[in-house]
Amino acid sequence: MKRKSTLGIALMSLLFFTACKKEASINIDQNRIYSDYELTYSQMSNQTVMQATFRVDHNSGNKIELTYPARIGFNDENLGWRNLGGRYEGTRSGNQLNGHFTYLDVDQNSYVNTGAAVNPIDLPFGINNINKNGNFFLPWTGAVLQSGETVKVIISGGSQSGSKTFTATAIGSSYISLEQYKLNQLIAGTAQIQIQRERATGLEQSNLSGGRITSIYKGRKVTINITE
Repeated sequence: MKRKSTLGIALMSLLFFTACKKEASINIDQNRIYSDYELTYSQMSNQTVMQATFRVDHNSGNKIELTYPARIGFNDENLGWRNLGGRYEGTRSGNQLNGHFTYLDVDQNSYVNTGAAVNPIDLPFGINNINKNGNFFLPWTGAVLQSGETVKVIISGGSQSGSKTFTATAIGSSYISLEQYKLNQLIAGTAQIQIQRERATGLEQSNLSGGRITSIYKGRKVTINITE
């Protein structure tokens, strides 16, 4: 048993370090660097978190740490490297979803990309209970779903051991369907529910590998009861 446990830990460690493997941008053809930008505004904290991840060739390639003089900034302020996540991050007050990333590569090529000003979205007031034994149609507060947008509802925390995500993509929708087969996997008791609207697009300015930029607006996180 001890031997199996030791092998299991070793395998998990190998997978962890493989997933976190990164390369230095100076050792890579600059046109092979794929850029992935994400802006997330939280209504609860009134803050925007910006993240920039660079990879080799595509969105699942090895992560890249930029080598000076290469750098990434948001609204003309440099973002800091986070070794644990293998990406660049920063936090700003207020809704900064329409801010811009500026990436300067080793060859001094500059690429500027601006986020989308996503419409606000929130849960309706008065939602207290969700029954797990049937479909639940949840309207939201805010504009209907626009072309290129996705609305998600995430239920987690409280009595729950995991989380469930529900998605709406139909243009013109003003509600999201929480499917019974997912709700039934939740545990009766407390949980937290949150809704978000997001838009992802390709980059306006990039090298040959391209990239994407995603803007996310998160509504309030509300405590509810999951009932039988």
